[in-house]
Amino acid sequence: MNRLGFIILSILRKSDATNRLSSMTVREIATAEEFGLKENTIFKKIKDFENSGYIGRGLKEGRADTFFITPEGCKCLEKERGKS
Repeated sequence: MNRLGFIILSILRKSDATNRLSSMTVREIATAEEFGLKENTIFKKIKDFENSGYIGRGLKEGRADTFFITPEGCKCLEKERGKS
């Protein structure tokens, strides 16, 4: 887990994007915090987390894919927060 991954999971959790209906687009995630990173970079990290089971794919928003944090992603986020 790196800083970008932690921030993405935190944004999804804070925004209550925890299921297919309340998911967020990459653009919504990118504008929630000022990363200074391109949407493509954020999308690549989301894909990594999707393959790891930390992020799931939600319902489409027009043509855009949406994403949400899974229960496994919430556990990982809490574990990282607990580290000192």
